[in-house]
Amino acid sequence: MANAVDQMLHDQFTNAEERRDAISAAADKHNRSMSKTEQANWDAADFELDAIKLKQQVIQTEKEERWGNAPKSVNSGTFNPGGIHTSDAGIYVQNGRESYFKDLLESRSGDSGARERLNRHSRQFNDTLAQKGIKELRAINTSAGSGGEFAPPLWLIDDYVAALRPARATADILTKLELPAGTDIINIPKVNTGTATSLQVTQNTGIQQTDLTSTTVPASVYTIAGGQVLSLQLFDQSPMAGTIDRVILGDLIADYARQVGNLVLNGTGTNQPYGLLNLPGTTAVTYTDASPAFMGAGKLYSKIGQAVQAVQTARFLSPTHIVMHPRRWAWAAVQVDGANRAVILPAAGGPLNASGISSTGAAQGVVGEMFGLPVVIDPNVPTNLGAGSNQDPILIVKADDSWLYESSIRAEVFPQTYANQNSLYARVYNYMALAHRLPQSVAVINGTGLIAPTF
Repeated sequence: MANAVDQMLHDQFTNAEERRDAISAAADKHNRSMSKTEQANWDAADFELDAIKLKQQVIQTEKEERWGNAPKSVNSGTFNPGGIHTSDAGIYVQNGRESYFKDLLESRSGDSGARERLNRHSRQFNDTLAQKGIKELRAINTSAGSGGEFAPPLWLIDDYVAALRPARATADILTKLELPAGTDIINIPKVNTGTATSLQVTQNTGIQQTDLTSTTVPASVYTIAGGQVLSLQLFDQSPMAGTIDRVILGDLIADYARQVGNLVLNGTGTNQPYGLLNLPGTTAVTYTDASPAFMGAGKLYSKIGQAVQAVQTARFLSPTHIVMHPRRWAWAAVQVDGANRAVILPAAGGPLNASGISSTGAAQGVVGEMFGLPVVIDPNVPTNLGAGSNQDPILIVKADDSWLYESSIRAEVFPQTYANQNSLYARVYNYMALAHRLPQSVAVINGTGLIAPTF
């Protein structure tokens, strides 16, 4: 029977080895690294090989004990708690027909007889210990120093959790243009006051003549940059060698996007561009309400309508988007009318007479429509405005009247400068400029009706 077990283990070992080698060969053939799935299958096959090797060693130990080449078992007269006990007067005896290690293998395959013999052997073994006055055997576990070194932690490096940052939902609805090279400011000529015409009441008399005046819409070029020093040891010795730099650069790029998204909305105009919320010349709409609600006279819905017509009146064209914080859209989506019917309905339901339509469940970007305009939610919209530092504004914008210039983002890693300390420097930078051609294209709703909503 031992030969049959040996052959079974040999066949299992050969099969696992062939599977592991085939995975490596497939990757080597195409001169590439193994994919996540291939790496997981390779690791599983390699682990199986180690397990089979251990089983073979255990069986060899049993053979040696049976032939007197290993520590004696409990019933041999000398108790050795460090030995492997495969002999017992009741079940596993030298030269007996039952094999302790064969039963271990077969019990894992569902053999109830093998499991029963192992349980009975365990009870008899513990009785023998008690008869010899041994009250305790030390057990090993996953703690360091007690066997834990054989159960190392597994780090799912490829599935690391990235830092959380808002994207740039509002910035992405603006007119996006390539930043010209070789300048630190872009000037857009603008007609400030135009010419004029009038009726010629009397023939052969002078006609209306009004000279236009001009001005400039400037867009200064700003640099957005960030970096990270990392040790050469981390770069070389990490299991993510060759990847850790991409993790850092990817994180810096994500924060660059957050920074642009924030400036487009909240830029103060001092050493940074004007954001839509601080742009001089926009239309202000005040929503004052001690008990905010969506519908009804003077409520939020009418204020949004007021802001829409304000842009239409001043710009003579319609706005293109409504921008609000996610919390404001969520609050609006749960409001009901006097008959307890939702006022914002899902597009899939074929809404009828809805004040708004919810088309997606996105956390950022376009989520629905109101007044025929896309509603964009953006976490970069502040929630700390107003006297109580708890208001979030709503913007109605003709987004294509704001031009966002950006160059191609640079992501680099340098060994220079830090070579004397075995360090690398990862750097991301880019240039951007923001030009708001017509402030009349922006209306902003503020007021006590936009305090933190209650759900």
